Amino acid sequence: MNILFVHDHFFKLYGGDCYSSGGLPSSVWARYLSAFDSLSVVGRNGGMLSDKDKGYTISSLDSVSFHLLPDISNLKSLVFGNAEANKACRDLVAQHDAIIARLPSRLGSLFVKEAIKQKKPYAIEVVGCPWDAMWNYGNWKGKAFAPFAFLNLKRLISTAPYALYVTEHFLQGRYPCRSGKTTFCSNVEIPAVKDDVLSNRITKIESSGKPITFGLIGNYSSKYKGIDIAIRALALANNDLPDWEFQVLGSGDSTLYKQLAYELGIDDKVKFVGSLPSGQPVYDWLDSVDIYFQPSFQEGLPRALIEAMSRGCPSLATSIAGIPELLQSAELVKAGDYQALASKVVALAGDQGRLQSLAEQNFNKAKNYYKPVLDKRRTEFWRSFRDYAEGCS
Repeated sequence: MNILFVHDHFFKLYGGDCYSSGGLPSSVWARYLSAFDSLSVVGRNGGMLSDKDKGYTISSLDSVSFHLLPDISNLKSLVFGNAEANKACRDLVAQHDAIIARLPSRLGSLFVKEAIKQKKPYAIEVVGCPWDAMWNYGNWKGKAFAPFAFLNLKRLISTAPYALYVTEHFLQGRYPCRSGKTTFCSNVEIPAVKDDVLSNRITKIESSGKPITFGLIGNYSSKYKGIDIAIRALALANNDLPDWEFQVLGSGDSTLYKQLAYELGIDDKVKFVGSLPSGQPVYDWLDSVDIYFQPSFQEGLPRALIEAMSRGCPSLATSIAGIPELLQSAELVKAGDYQALASKVVALAGDQGRLQSLAEQNFNKAKNYYKPVLDKRRTEFWRSFRDYAEGCS
């Protein structure tokens, strides 16, 4: 059985292979190939990979083919459509046995609607909330489009025969699948972590006489991650904290955030360290962080936060989407509330006992997201979808 996987992910090309900025490396395709014979991936064409592109990893794999389409997530395509994408959609749906669409995404929505038209079996992966994303996009166009994106996703999911959610409760409540088979399974895949990671974390917390390192992972060009909120909170808390440094791991243009840090008088304490390859390099960096921030405006279930928790890192975040499924209310603030974040930073940084308690709590919570646990649930779901799709033939 040949399956079509669709998402708005940008892929770059080099030497005949496709590369991902990290979200869809080659290892991710195993979750589908455990149930299906072959896989065709539809994404957006991000152009050629260059020496300036850092942090990319190969996505190409045997039994996986790629079909890269133009970007249709723009106003012109929304209003007038895109002839090239529409034709490719019709042809690809006709050529495959079933479709898996990762939503929200413009391409995903296009292919689901075509699958319904051609009476092809389909499943939806629900990975985020378009209302949160569009409403917090940063301009009037995003806010104007938010209700349409919200209603479109809600309508598509409500009648889906299969739906996999990355949260345990939040997305299910906002975008319910009324009659289809559902499961929850995070996209995060964390290898089992040895107990000495927690032991080393406790030792780090007990040590003194060192600057506190705050950390955050997020694309510098994105407004969703709340980098500015973290900077404002730390500037407000500055006089009540011991010596500290804020490191932001990611890629993109950091100019506006550097300017903000300068205007707030903390530019010497804010470091944009660039990107790192996924896996151990990121884990090593997280091990150097004392308190991790996730002050996002929009998420599904944040990979970076779960990775930080798996390293026993005490964390503070916003109370949006699936984040309350990870952290207790005492570690949460409303999106955009940098004053509340500043207060929690000061209280947490000076409380060694609470830091140790959160380290243990987060380390143990992250075990629910270990790869073997998720793989079992995910494989059962996709094999069930395979049996359903075969029955539709």
